[in-house]
Amino acid sequence: MKRQVNNRQVSTPAAVLTRPQVGRIRAILMLGGIPFDGVDDGIQQVQLKLVESAAPPNRPVRNVDAWIGVVASRVAVDWHRTHARDAGLTRRLEQQPPPPQAGEQQRLLARLVADELEALPPSDRQILVLRFYADLTIPQIAEALGVPKGTAKSRLHRASASLRERLKEGDPRHD
Repeated sequence: MKRQVNNRQVSTPAAVLTRPQVGRIRAILMLGGIPFDGVDDGIQQVQLKLVESAAPPNRPVRNVDAWIGVVASRVAVDWHRTHARDAGLTRRLEQQPPPPQAGEQQRLLARLVADELEALPPSDRQILVLRFYADLTIPQIAEALGVPKGTAKSRLHRASASLRERLKEGDPRHD
């Protein structure tokens, strides 16, 4: 996208990328270790970050392709951090022994919940784990995620409803 600065046109990052730019982003993300099935999401994240970080008129981006490369590499790093955190959390949850008084039915239910929790999108899984496994309050979750309390509350509600629906679908009594 071109923007007028001091009576001359200057390129700035935009949400609309050219085909070569998308190809370059795809290559950076894949070289950054993002699996093939996550690359399209990564491209969308790059586009969103480019829009969010649009340069002010007095500080235009001089080399748009270089800036896009930097943003794409940061998205790849963020992807690895998120997945490493999620993998560590999953391992810790799996290692927790069930309560001694838990019967076989409770163990099966706990395994079913863990399986359905794993199938949820990462953002839904994250907020449910913070609330019900880490036992954080809504204000604590909001602070940890850097979002307003109302946003944390609505995300928790949506994620809980999604998990509830998935559990209903897996319940043989539901058929």
